[in-house]
Amino acid sequence: MPARITERELVIPALQLAASRPNGAISTAKLIDELTEVFHPEGQDAEILEGRNDTHFSQKVRNLISHREGQSTMFALGYAEYTGDGIRITDAGRHFLAQVPE
Repeated sequence: MPARITERELVIPALQLAASRPNGAISTAKLIDELTEVFHPEGQDAEILEGRNDTHFSQKVRNLISHREGQSTMFALGYAEYTGDGIRITDAGRHFLAQVPE
């Protein structure tokens, strides 16, 4: 059984994807598409949620944004800001990424 992907594991790749954009912003829909390409979810993460059209994995990506009020989120830490339909990396987020080992 494949290991489940955690929301925490999505933060750095999400910030990297935002940083790769000219304006530093990426929509939630695009984030789901591109993180799916990065992580290739399988097992339960790839299953469609009951009564929904999205997978457990895509819900985790949505949760990154919908849980933005939490105390230790990328938003609370100042690494990203909510755009209304996705995220935009901040200067603090770019600085944080520069410290992350490759």
